[in-house]
Amino acid sequence: MKKKIIIIDNSGLSYSGKDINGEILRGTETSMILLSEHLAKKNYMVSFCNNISTPIDHNNVYYYNKNDIDKSVIYDLAIAISDCNQFDYVEAKKKVIFSVSNQPFEKFLRKKQFLSFFKHKPTVVTLCNYQYKKRSFITSYYGKKMIPIAVDPKFLNLDLDINYLPKKKVVYNIRSNRNLDRLIKIWCERIYPYSKDSELYITPNIINYNDNLKKNNIFLRNIKSRSGMIDEMKEYRALTYLGHKSDIFTLTCEEAVKMCLPVVTFGIGSVRDRVNHNETGFIAENEQEFAYYTLKLLNDDDFYKNLKNKMFNVRHQNNWNDISDIWIDNFLK
Repeated sequence: MKKKIIIIDNSGLSYSGKDINGEILRGTETSMILLSEHLAKKNYMVSFCNNISTPIDHNNVYYYNKNDIDKSVIYDLAIAISDCNQFDYVEAKKKVIFSVSNQPFEKFLRKKQFLSFFKHKPTVVTLCNYQYKKRSFITSYYGKKMIPIAVDPKFLNLDLDINYLPKKKVVYNIRSNRNLDRLIKIWCERIYPYSKDSELYITPNIINYNDNLKKNNIFLRNIKSRSGMIDEMKEYRALTYLGHKSDIFTLTCEEAVKMCLPVVTFGIGSVRDRVNHNETGFIAENEQEFAYYTLKLLNDDDFYKNLKNKMFNVRHQNNWNDISDIWIDNFLK
């Protein structure tokens, strides 16, 4: 008999795997869809419950409303996204919290998870070493494991031209404003004055765009569909992102690595888990180093091509097939 898995999302969103390329889903929902589909490929019976109104079967994963969960069914594994109160809906032999934030104890209490946590005794899964270390002993009392997520397989299946040389452009491809002010300061003071034919593209609607930014060759990106974004990323020489203390995976950086787009960063938050120095990008220790690596990638074609070739050789590491095996080894054997 197939082992049964159920995933419960309390975000209020209504979606299924058919929406994976749409605009409503964030990295968390996309990641759980991809995990569920890979588990289904390995002959597990997977249910995915959220706020969806009409049930749908997609890629062998059954999506339906979490209010319709049948408590007479005993699942082999129940995965709740962030909220252990969701285990009240389900009966399961093993229970896992898929943690998508650096949840301090105060927030744990404020979200009223204290009693349900000790009632259901779930294992906590974190997405990076940074998050694993920050998770408190009390809020991971029944065990914690670090299991990363990966990018959409379409990034691995891209037909990349390893010899293509983009123009002198770098990008900040983060939707929330996370240390962008400091990145702009470094660009205006330490990068643009030494490479005035180079350009920095930033995500719109997260900063007051003005003539001063434009005169320093800082431009707004055109937000496109997911496939359009992939084509856009091919035209840059680096993803420039300092990192942020609230980041627990930084999927954008992982996507860049799969596309052989070097990441220049301070490694703040989880980015240090995503970038291998001098292999998939550079972890700078200060503003001077950040500017140095960015300028080298912009102006030294051989330097850029050499790193791009290194990235091409490791881009297939960390994929959903391997990650689903880690989940199986930890919770379904």
